[in-house]
Amino acid sequence: MPDWKPEKTWLYAVGILEWEQEEVWPPFPDAVEGRFDEKLVNFFKDSGVPEEQIIYLQDSEATFEEITGSFPEFLAQAGEDDLLIVYFAGHGDWDSETGEHFFVNYDANAEDRDNYWSVTSIFDEIENNFNGSRVLLLADCCFSGGLIAEVKNRQDSEISYACVSSSYAHNTSTGGWTFTESLYKGLCGDPTVDLDGDGIITLYDFARYAELEMAFIEEQKSMFLTTGDFDSQMVLAEVSDEIEPIEGKRVEVEYEGDWYKAKTLETSDGEVKVLYIEDKSEEWVEPERIRPYKPEMFAVGDEVEALSEEESWLSATVKKAWYGLHLITYDDYPDWWDEWVGSEYLRVRK
Repeated sequence: MPDWKPEKTWLYAVGILEWEQEEVWPPFPDAVEGRFDEKLVNFFKDSGVPEEQIIYLQDSEATFEEITGSFPEFLAQAGEDDLLIVYFAGHGDWDSETGEHFFVNYDANAEDRDNYWSVTSIFDEIENNFNGSRVLLLADCCFSGGLIAEVKNRQDSEISYACVSSSYAHNTSTGGWTFTESLYKGLCGDPTVDLDGDGIITLYDFARYAELEMAFIEEQKSMFLTTGDFDSQMVLAEVSDEIEPIEGKRVEVEYEGDWYKAKTLETSDGEVKVLYIEDKSEEWVEPERIRPYKPEMFAVGDEVEALSEEESWLSATVKKAWYGLHLITYDDYPDWWDEWVGSEYLRVRK
């Protein structure tokens, strides 16, 4: 049985795919159909979380006034043993001068960050108004690792936190649903998320699965941290017999002399059905056209050049390396510009 109880769970979810100032905050029209934020909320409703214990603000409903007004009132209703889940999907922002992170509400004014939903304020409101002792925060947006950065400042809190983010604190994020879909699959008991094959899906299983999926599909570094008594092995779901297991191996497939990322789906008559990551097409291929995914890697300490958004190459050094991603520090910039980048954006320093 899951370790979270519907009657003891409070969900505050914000999902935004369009903004008032769309020239500043571009919408995500391709993400509207089959939006996983909505599926996530419906999962909790169908699981028995009482209607009054769920707030879901979608798109234009998620104004600064609505969020900042409803959030503290919502928190104050919870009891001592209750679990709070806070979820956000949309645009995120980061002020490199102050280090402050934000979730961008629908009516955010690009000229004044005072009307942005700040990550610091989220924690402040929880500390001041929430009566329970466990909080799970989840974010699928740019700079969402700001949750991790902020919770590190709350280590002495009486509240125990768990945070899982789609990206590192200094990294942008993509507009796909890879992170939220990973969460949804974990909660539904999808066997592909059960990485150790023990028949249960824990918070750690989900976080690890999301980390692998985000690195492989989106080339982003998902982050995970718990504090206090929040158990990283909290059971989210038992593996469901109703979900047909698929292979789900991360591989590369040869096509006309080039190799492309793909995931295996099933095997039949000596061939393997694969899903290509780049264009989402499927193909039955012979096993000899498939090889394990082994991304090109630089070593810790390597002096490299990294391609910037302005298409210039900047000198940097590799601090960490994992699964095709590299945490780099730039030679001419302070540490708060450190970020995770994929191998294709790095080259040996000339």
